[in-house]
Amino acid sequence: MFTLVIFYYLYLAVILFFMIYSFFNMYHLIRFGFTSIVNITIMITYIIVATALIVYSLILLNQIDWTTPLLDSQINIFNTINSNDINI
Repeated sequence: MFTLVIFYYLYLAVILFFMIYSFFNMYHLIRFGFTSIVNITIMITYIIVATALIVYSLILLNQIDWTTPLLDSQINIFNTINSNDINI
């Protein structure tokens, strides 16, 4: 039985990729960027906004029941397709 937790793991994988990409970008801004107040301000703003969005999304995702099945195995698809209860 497939549950909604599949989407949660996919979301966590995307967040992991985003964090790796962000650290890579921060490294390049520090290593090859000009040392100025603008560069530091951009990095701090990016870190604050990205962290706030990730934390907010994780708070919202914690409210979901991840044990909800995606497909109900009790439904027989062939009986519903072949039924004569179709109203046209």
